[in-house]
Amino acid sequence: MRRAVYALAALAVVGLIAFEVATAGNGGDTGHPAPELPAKVLQGPPMRLADLRGHPAVIDFWASWCEPCREEAPEIARLGRNPGGGAKVVGIDYTDREDSARAFLERYGWTFPVLSDPDGIYGAHFGFSGLPTAIVLDSRGNVSAVLRGPQHVADFRQALKQAG
Repeated sequence: MRRAVYALAALAVVGLIAFEVATAGNGGDTGHPAPELPAKVLQGPPMRLADLRGHPAVIDFWASWCEPCREEAPEIARLGRNPGGGAKVVGIDYTDREDSARAFLERYGWTFPVLSDPDGIYGAHFGFSGLPTAIVLDSRGNVSAVLRGPQHVADFRQALKQAG
């Protein structure tokens, strides 16, 4: 009986890993209007979805406790300083402590607006399953691309260019 339980548990783990691998990478649910952004500001001016319309944008979900987010942080900092093509960059700190998030921003020199989603509500509205996740919007505020995992500036710029 125990062997059967262990075999079933192992099969479930393998299934979950296979699901994660199959759904990892870029892509996702696109072509629909983006949900509203959190109201709580960590850095910069308040930012609403309406403030992004008229420009392509990257909304980057991250957390200070996330190792892949720390790997991506210098790339986002570079993108934020020069997104190109009139694009905008907004960070959303996801389920993090405010003091840890602020230390992260200072460490990596982020200068663009950063909002806070301490309870994960907005992340759930955007429907992502891991960090970091960048949502690329077109100039009308529709989701154009979902970039999962650490990205490079070139990846962000390519997605912004395709978003038009």
